[in-house]
Amino acid sequence: MNIREDFPILQRSSRGKPLVYLDNGATTQKPHQVIHAIEQYYCNHNANVHRAAHELAEEATALLEGCRNKAQAFLGAKHREEIIFTRGTTEGINLVAQVISERIKPGQDIVISQLEHHSNIVPWQLLAQRTRCQHKGDRHYGCRRS
Repeated sequence: MNIREDFPILQRSSRGKPLVYLDNGATTQKPHQVIHAIEQYYCNHNANVHRAAHELAEEATALLEGCRNKAQAFLGAKHREEIIFTRGTTEGINLVAQVISERIKPGQDIVISQLEHHSNIVPWQLLAQRTRCQHKGDRHYGCRRS
């Protein structure tokens, strides 16, 4: 089994060599299965979720909630409400930084790796500013004591 075969774009070459794509922080390549599922959704069920009473919206809502149930089981979440979908990683990181901002206290530190993608640096810099934290080192944010 060759997992590359599941990804249509990896069948092409780049500069005369098999394509290797590592920029997943910006865009993740999709396997056939995901492309097919997206196509089926847009062709057959595309509607606002949780916002209308018509048949398409009911179908779209059922599909989304079915995905939530599958994610809950896969991740071992205790409650299905723990599963939150965002448009992408950046939006998810921003949401986490917003939610935990009230829990950050003076004297605590926000520490991230020097290897982080820019999208995982800015939310923590902004959180440090909002919570009166200061930058201490390359990617280490320490809160000032009051």
